[in-house]
Amino acid sequence: MNRLLNIGFIPVGHWTLNNDEFKFKLTYHHMTTNVLYSFISNGEVKYIGKTTMQLSRRMYGYQNPGPSQTTNMRVCAKLKDLLMNDMPVDIFILVDNGLLSYGDFRINLAAGLEDTLIHEINPDWNLSGRSLIPTDADSEKSELSKDPQLDSSIPKIMTTIEISLGRTYFNQAFFNVTTGHSNLIGTDGSAIQIQLGNNSERTIQGYINRTANSNGTPRIMGGQAYRTWIQDNFNLNEIMKVDIISPNSIRIYKG
Repeated sequence: MNRLLNIGFIPVGHWTLNNDEFKFKLTYHHMTTNVLYSFISNGEVKYIGKTTMQLSRRMYGYQNPGPSQTTNMRVCAKLKDLLMNDMPVDIFILVDNGLLSYGDFRINLAAGLEDTLIHEINPDWNLSGRSLIPTDADSEKSELSKDPQLDSSIPKIMTTIEISLGRTYFNQAFFNVTTGHSNLIGTDGSAIQIQLGNNSERTIQGYINRTANSNGTPRIMGGQAYRTWIQDNFNLNEIMKVDIISPNSIRIYKG
């Protein structure tokens, strides 16, 4: 997920399943065309696609797939499966601003990037585009190692909360912030910097989801890098401390 955020992907909506009613909800870019889109669940990239049609029309194809639309039917089933297991699915897009060109020729950003992103990120639900470039198993690890380092001095914090890393928080790439501290966290869909460790040894970028919880409290989505760090540094049911530095910056560490 961090790699998509770093090149400009933004959250624009999510999928819902209520009483067998399966729907997409878009907050922005309903009518935007020529985009790359991605379905992300708990910070994990599940699917990447491109479309030249309006975004809302393309999402409708997954919501109501036709009998001959095998890809739409397959992805629709996977979306529903996650939602039935209380796993949120967010919709992210990268908009083509039309400024990329080679000589006198305009380059279609979505068409140019799709295969590369699918190969490099290897989403679970994509069946094509994985073998065009030689495999580099360490590509994500190498990219993450470039994350900016913060000053090691202790930052001024707004408050510190404690999170018990039960099975869900330990195995999935998110945690929830309670109602009492909800007002200290940023708006839905905004990015959040997550400093890892007592000395802020490394920083990754996550995002804030205020639609996953019915009461609108924030869910901090950290992605695969966050989950790996948690599992490398904590045991199941241990306490994680979270310093809220600003609405869009936190530090997590072992208490």
